[in-house]
Amino acid sequence: MPSPTQARFFLRSASKYLTEPHPFSRNPVTMQAHAVPLRPYFNHMKKTARFYFPMATVILGWPLACSWYFNGSM
Repeated sequence: MPSPTQARFFLRSASKYLTEPHPFSRNPVTMQAHAVPLRPYFNHMKKTARFYFPMATVILGWPLACSWYFNGSM
């Protein structure tokens, strides 16, 4: 049997490299799901929201503030 060309050899080795050697397994029924600590996530979201919403108001609201300040006379 003739040897494969370089392109076929490359494609074969690439397909072998990309396939998973074993399927994902499920956790056993006897294992309990771990509790997710949500408090740090909510604390981080609160800290982020304290900065995000005022800055969003400034960035998106400056055209309205300018039009109110100049009464549309510019």
